Amino acid sequence: MRLWVFEEWRVGVSLLDDPDWLVDVSDMVAGTGSWPPVHINALLADWDHMGPALRQAAQNPEPSRRFRIADLRLRPVVPWPSKIVAAPVNYRQHQQELLAVGGVYAGQDIKTVLDYGLFLKAPSSLVGHGGTVELPLDGRRTDHEAEIAVVMGRTAKDVPPHEAMHYVAGFSGLIDFTVRGPEDRPFRKSFDGFTPLGPCLVTPDEVPDLGRWHLSLTVNGEVRQDGSTERMILDFARLVSLASCGTTLFPGDIIASGTPEGIGPVEPGDRVELVVDHIGRLAVTVKAPETDRAGILGIWSAPFQNR
Repeated sequence: MRLWVFEEWRVGVSLLDDPDWLVDVSDMVAGTGSWPPVHINALLADWDHMGPALRQAAQNPEPSRRFRIADLRLRPVVPWPSKIVAAPVNYRQHQQELLAVGGVYAGQDIKTVLDYGLFLKAPSSLVGHGGTVELPLDGRRTDHEAEIAVVMGRTAKDVPPHEAMHYVAGFSGLIDFTVRGPEDRPFRKSFDGFTPLGPCLVTPDEVPDLGRWHLSLTVNGEVRQDGSTERMILDFARLVSLASCGTTLFPGDIIASGTPEGIGPVEPGDRVELVVDHIGRLAVTVKAPETDRAGILGIWSAPFQNR
């Protein structure tokens, strides 16, 4: 089953054999329409109870509840997680391209998730399918990174890998936009709009093989990234376990699982599209900076100078 958040934080569900339509089940989800939109977190926490009822609604929809997905404004499928945990350099080929001649970090010592552990991104960086990503720093390179997001369904702390997937509610597409430079990752990856998430959440039972899952990303129709989860260094279960040892994971929390090779810069006007098998297409448009942030910061402007 697929879970959607749309318009003013309404909730929809759909089945994989009905890809163009969703069923509005907002009246079945307590807290829909309230602010902040944490009703999705509560829904995921109560999925064992609510999931069968929502599936029944998707299988036998009332005509007035059906909406064409293409006509809707889609939101991040978890609008208000307590945290976004991200995996740096979780594909060997991505490490190799960073270090190659002409690579972003050529000549430097770039390790992998096994050395770095995990880092946090600001939840305020989330944006949904069809959203806009503003380049924050004029003259600084900003790259796309195609990823699959793990969405938690249960509170998890110090969970061993063999139990980890029991805590997962589902998966979604995620693009991790990244400003290149010397600052720490959370600073360079947490600007508003830098974490497109969606278009929906798909439950684990709909994914036949998590270890051989295909994802691809295009910029203006040109394929930039084309990868498979079989090349991940830490698989989903080990990522969840590692994250749960560093912090308590709550329902709705997101784990960005890392990007395969093929990262590249984006420019104003670019349309970036991520397609993940069984999840669908997540697309955003890039625009130029609208604010002179170096001018706002005054003397503390080093992070915003061109490099």
